[in-house]
Amino acid sequence: MTYKKLIPEIMLDLGERTVFEDPTHPYQILKLHIHLQSWAGDDLLEIAPCFIVTERLKFSLLDSEFTGFHFDDLEVTTDLYFKDNFHLDKDLPNFYWMKVNGVENQDDVFIASDHLYASDKLLNSLQFHFDIKNAIVDPERNEFDELLDNMFAKRDIDKNADERRSDE
Repeated sequence: MTYKKLIPEIMLDLGERTVFEDPTHPYQILKLHIHLQSWAGDDLLEIAPCFIVTERLKFSLLDSEFTGFHFDDLEVTTDLYFKDNFHLDKDLPNFYWMKVNGVENQDDVFIASDHLYASDKLLNSLQFHFDIKNAIVDPERNEFDELLDNMFAKRDIDKNADERRSDE
């Protein structure tokens, strides 16, 4: 199976009612609240470390053979100026939290170094049937990628060390 890195449309605000498992590890979210200032219309969105899908994409994925994810509810609120910023000729859809739990070479989506990877088959389906025009597919590496890779690796080492200490 071949994969491409996929960077979805980025949503900017975690809502104030987001619940973290441990505030010192902000990547462990128990309850997700997103606060929209605008929406560019994509069916797949990201607010690190979470991926958000429209209802239409959720039900299509549930009816498919694609693997590596499950869904959860989330809370959505809109900013005071949302109506001024929202310029699409369509209604705001229901959104769902897509929790990625896939494994490389087994599933169609997985996360590595805090990036989403999608199989070519899934990516082709997304590009053909859904709106992901604001997503970046298979971006070229630049001078900051090695720095970010090292930061993520250090964070993962520190997290594993914390987990080992708590098990003792």
